[in-house]
Amino acid sequence: MIFSAATIFAVPAIAEPGAEVTQAVVDARGGTSCAPLRHNPAVEHAADIINRSTYSYLNHTAENVPADEPHQKAIVRDLGIEATRTASFQGAGHNVADATKVMLLEGRDAFPDCAYTDFGVSSLYEEQSDFTLVAVVLVAT
Repeated sequence: MIFSAATIFAVPAIAEPGAEVTQAVVDARGGTSCAPLRHNPAVEHAADIINRSTYSYLNHTAENVPADEPHQKAIVRDLGIEATRTASFQGAGHNVADATKVMLLEGRDAFPDCAYTDFGVSSLYEEQSDFTLVAVVLVAT
């Protein structure tokens, strides 16, 4: 019998493109005197790792606690990103807009910090609970 990787490692949630979350981060930084944040696919990978670990924790299938504070710096480093500082912010809601509002409130003090240069986002929708989880990681390089 042959199994594909998708069969063995089923994704527990539907990954959504983070366009709405990305735009919210860009807009939050745009209202400051700082340079725009750069979208970084490696940082986005870190955001997805954090978001999926939170999903697994909330779904009672995780072997560890969620990989957010203070672990995002280790995740970023493991992905080969040289960062002097990192921050992660998360939100949950019954739609992307509500989850994004929560994330923006959590990160409100970091977005105007000009030390942060790169960002990545993750958005997951979990059908059974009808919740959307969003995560944003900021890094200072």
